[in-house]
Amino acid sequence: MNGDDLRAIRERRGEDQQGFASWLNGQLNRRYDRSRVSRWESGAERIPQQVAAFLKPSAPTVPQFRPQRRVVLAIANQKGGVGKTTTAVNLAFALSTLGLSVLLIDGDPQGNATVHLGQDPGEIEVARRGLYSVLRGGQPFDSILVPVCGGAFTLAPSSIGLAAAETELVAEPDNSLVLKEMLAEVKGRYDVVVIDCPPNLGLLTINALAASDLVLIPVQTEVFAGLGVPLLLETIAKIRRRSNPSLNVFGILPTMFSSRLTQDQASLREIQAHYEGRTRVLAAVPRATLFAQASGAGRPAIEADPRSNSVRAYADLARELAAHLQDAPQDSKASHVA
Repeated sequence: MNGDDLRAIRERRGEDQQGFASWLNGQLNRRYDRSRVSRWESGAERIPQQVAAFLKPSAPTVPQFRPQRRVVLAIANQKGGVGKTTTAVNLAFALSTLGLSVLLIDGDPQGNATVHLGQDPGEIEVARRGLYSVLRGGQPFDSILVPVCGGAFTLAPSSIGLAAAETELVAEPDNSLVLKEMLAEVKGRYDVVVIDCPPNLGLLTINALAASDLVLIPVQTEVFAGLGVPLLLETIAKIRRRSNPSLNVFGILPTMFSSRLTQDQASLREIQAHYEGRTRVLAAVPRATLFAQASGAGRPAIEADPRSNSVRAYADLARELAAHLQDAPQDSKASHVA
């Protein structure tokens, strides 16, 4: 590793030299400072072996997956603030690191996933390059797709104009199937399509569920964490009966979990007990400031700091979903929850 390599890693993290030194100190229990980092980058001082070994990308421990089928995965919960967008963005990136082709659709008029990935919803609105233009403007999906994270995966961005689709779709024949119809143009090119749903059960969420094979339900580990989930599961059951019999729940994903908080531990046990025998409760995603920092920097946390313990849950989730794609359809591990 040379100084240019080190600088590239620091810049990808969005940190100045002092911030980068502080991060290394926390990870390696050292006392480096800004001037040391500066000398490493300029070549004036050799990068310590401990630092080089820590920063060197590790060899892949997971083989390239060869999916037997493709899936559309909706990430849904009508309750806001449960980590839907964080999950969508980090899962999409984690799946791409396994060699899978991924499309992330920002189905929320707030455009949180769009912003999280460094795109400007205002510019998208003005240029009419958002999801609204596909659902209501008749534009092909290809016209709005944007490669993100250095081409790791593809984003279908959103902007506030998408909010109008909620009311405009009411008058559309078979208005729950518009996204499914438009997505048919491109979904065959991707192993996984991830849809970040808005925090409600309106027509945009209904369209996402009708177009999907699987649903992932993030639930924050807090008091009354499960409020609203029964209504979502009831909606999923209705969509399965009426228009999409292949729709299954992939699992409940506890989020923002702190093992140090007694209340979080109790909430997690409550979630696990409630859904035991009905659907899987996946490994909890820890609460971490890294997620907010990465969002502010316009990138996935799992890209910014793949070695962090806090992002391992998304790497594990990606491997579990990738393994699911290797199963024959009749061997599906996803579950029906009525």
